[in-house]
Amino acid sequence: MANLKAKDWAMIVAGIGLLVWLVFAFMPPTLQVDVASVQRGDIVVTIQDDGKTRVRDLYVVSAPISGRLLRIEKDVGDAVVGGETVLVTMLASSPAFLDSRSLESAKASVRAAKAALELSESEAVRAQAEVAFAQADLQRIEPLFKGGTVSQAMLDRVVLQLQQAETGLKASKSAIDVRKAELANAEAVLASPVNNKEGDEEALLRIKSPVSGSVFALHHESEGVVSVGTPLISVGNASDLEIVADFLSVSAVKVRKGAAVMIEGWGGESLMGKVRLVEPTGFLKVSALGIEEQRVNIIIDFDEPSEAFTKLGHGFRVEPKIVLDHKIDQIRVPISSLFRSDGGWAVFKVEGGQAILTPIEIGALNVDYAAVLEGLTVDDIIILHPSDQVEDGVSVEAE
Repeated sequence: MANLKAKDWAMIVAGIGLLVWLVFAFMPPTLQVDVASVQRGDIVVTIQDDGKTRVRDLYVVSAPISGRLLRIEKDVGDAVVGGETVLVTMLASSPAFLDSRSLESAKASVRAAKAALELSESEAVRAQAEVAFAQADLQRIEPLFKGGTVSQAMLDRVVLQLQQAETGLKASKSAIDVRKAELANAEAVLASPVNNKEGDEEALLRIKSPVSGSVFALHHESEGVVSVGTPLISVGNASDLEIVADFLSVSAVKVRKGAAVMIEGWGGESLMGKVRLVEPTGFLKVSALGIEEQRVNIIIDFDEPSEAFTKLGHGFRVEPKIVLDHKIDQIRVPISSLFRSDGGWAVFKVEGGQAILTPIEIGALNVDYAAVLEGLTVDDIIILHPSDQVEDGVSVEAE
């Protein structure tokens, strides 16, 4: 070694440097990865979709008659008291104009009714005369009967004739009343149209609110003629709200009555509710992507005092999350650490600076976490979002 010249030493040092460079050049690079430790916690399994609020009992007040509707003075949001607050005021319709044919027919009906009345009055006069004659005959027969001149049979026939005459007179008077009513009915058809006045109390029909609450919608605000059954105004109790949300039928079958619901996405803090009803009938709905979906309405009640959702009203959008399962104190891993391997689930566990492929068995899972039944223990370090560069045995370093 002492006989080596400086030139030789330089070559040896250069060779060693080259060897070290080759070792580091061909050594697998250390990957920078995101990691997390396995911990215990709760796992809440939910399904979520869009829904909207609605008043449980919304009353749509409609016109009970055909007539002229006076302008509705109520505004949306005004408070109403059931059985006291007048919602709408209407005037009964006046008779309509008749065409020439209907007019002539109505006039003919009036003439016929008058003729029938005159005939009934004539019959009444005749019946009155028969009664007078029967009474006079009875007055002549009675003294003769008492004197023994006429028989009992004769007296009975005279009494019967008087009774029959009186009955005929009553029938004639009843017929006169019937004919007068027919005449009045015929003349009513000929009544000329008139404009009812707002000051005519007999012509006004006031419709009061059926429930205490507030006004939700005005369907026919301006004054005008409406037909029977026309929707006029909607009222209801704003504090008595429920939620209706349509879920895919494959999700709705997992929901049970009374299930807890987290109500979010309405602009305030999360509220609690519970499922009151899963409707037994589904319906077809086309999604925004044009996909036909079979959906089912789920009705949800608020499980909070009404003061907690005073800012919500009828038809507001909400995002209910229905709890399907709640697992307590589970060993859990983030969903972002899972991937499929050999038909099962697996993660990369970090041991000694290397990524170790670790098959696991999972239980309940939601959008954030999955429960680990086998394969990991608390405080194990796992890789999040493993890329295709992460392989079993590769060197890794936590970012």
